[in-house]
Amino acid sequence: MKKDNPSNKTYWGGLKPNQILEKYIAKLPKGKALDIGAGGGRNSIFLAENGFEVEAIDKNEAGLKKIEGLAKEYGLKIKTRKCDISKFKFGKNKYVLVIATHSLEFLRKNNIDLILNKIKTSLKPEGFIYISVVSIEDPMYQLLIEKGFKQIEKNTFYLPKYNIYRHFFTKNELKDNFKDFEIVLLKQKQILDKGHGEPHYHNIIELLAKKEKTAD
Repeated sequence: MKKDNPSNKTYWGGLKPNQILEKYIAKLPKGKALDIGAGGGRNSIFLAENGFEVEAIDKNEAGLKKIEGLAKEYGLKIKTRKCDISKFKFGKNKYVLVIATHSLEFLRKNNIDLILNKIKTSLKPEGFIYISVVSIEDPMYQLLIEKGFKQIEKNTFYLPKYNIYRHFFTKNELKDNFKDFEIVLLKQKQILDKGHGEPHYHNIIELLAKKEKTAD
């Protein structure tokens, strides 16, 4: 008897794959995909179910173990790797799809720009990138200013209590970074987050872009 798809299981806390990935999945070329900051693996599982050979990377080993367990149980092509994205070797013309859902925002601005350049190089011609990040209109941005946090770089704060950076994006920032790509989607919206603590809102920006056929 064929098993149910793992992405439909309550094992994943009822979380569904990213809506943009669901909407555009039929238009994305199949091949190797990279999931940056894969977390519990909802998007990695979804992509593998739809014929991608997925590489899931994250600093959290527990989430990667969950992904490995389901990949083995359902015969999905997912390779996991525990690593710091700043030290990850992307390669060149390797992936048809790279996704980064709320992972880049935990880096400082200059590091983000370096990683975005590496991502662009790692994509095959006509490959796609999907990014979801928090914007400068997110409530936390103003809260950090009110609490006296100073920007160490443009729209970037350092939180010593957690030893992390928080960068807040603008639509123009992403647009400028991918000016040599075909931008399929670039939208900003407010979402309700019920995933941790009391329900609260975030203001996010999503980008889906396609590398030009003649690009390096």
